Amino acid sequence: MLFPATPEEHGGGHESPHTIFTAIWRAVKDTDLGRWYRFDEEKRELGMFWFDAIGFSLIAALLLIAGAAIALKSYQKIPRGFQNAFEWAVGLLRGLVQGFIPGPQGDKYLPYLGSVFLFIFTMNMLGVIPGFRSPTMTLSTTAALGITTFVMVQQYAIRATGVGAYIKHFMGDVLWLAPLMLVVEIIGELAKPMSLSLRLFGNIFGEDNVIEQLMALGERFWIPVQAPMLLLALFTSFLQAFIFTTLSTIYIASKVVHEGGHDHDEDHDDAHAEGTPAHGAQHH
Repeated sequence: MLFPATPEEHGGGHESPHTIFTAIWRAVKDTDLGRWYRFDEEKRELGMFWFDAIGFSLIAALLLIAGAAIALKSYQKIPRGFQNAFEWAVGLLRGLVQGFIPGPQGDKYLPYLGSVFLFIFTMNMLGVIPGFRSPTMTLSTTAALGITTFVMVQQYAIRATGVGAYIKHFMGDVLWLAPLMLVVEIIGELAKPMSLSLRLFGNIFGEDNVIEQLMALGERFWIPVQAPMLLLALFTSFLQAFIFTTLSTIYIASKVVHEGGHDHDEDHDDAHAEGTPAHGAQHH
């Protein structure tokens, strides 16, 4: 939910509603730093959206840090308040992750996936606060999330399977098809962060644009016609964060879990403890 622009400010035409950062953006956009980051981009008001995305992303991060600090400061065996909310979120996310990566091995990926869920959810929720805007309605923000997830998945895959097995996965099982499979697999890998970012961007951008259009309809008479959409946004804020996290979990599981539902690292640890190879028994 945003501040409506007055008719005098947009000269009778449509201008995106203002946020708490609009005045700062106007002061910064024509400076050397503002031009360097292209905050002066006027096409579809992209410069303003980019500036808002950075500002509100920082606010979301600070809110999560403050919430975690409060929860840890007042830690109790019987959780209450912030601690109860955080433990509920951890339990929900642990169940989600272990649904795709069975056993305690799934907890290795919980810190990143949990952070992503809470960060996206908080950024989405900012859009329903007056004077705020969801950073996830800009493609630059969702692309950063998609690329970060892509990098983390590759790191998890290399750590779980080893460099050799990681490269072999891209080559396939048939040697003479390896050049073709390499191209196909690389294209498929690059498509995943693109899919993650575009899905989140499209849903939140569409939702926030509908809210802005409804605000424009009612601003002249100060009628909150956007109120029903704001109620829906409360649900979709959670849903889109949950979807992004679920798809990221599936993405990780596809790299670190082999047939049979066991983590590669788990097999390696079991084999090391027993003094046997990680896959199958040796035949003499």
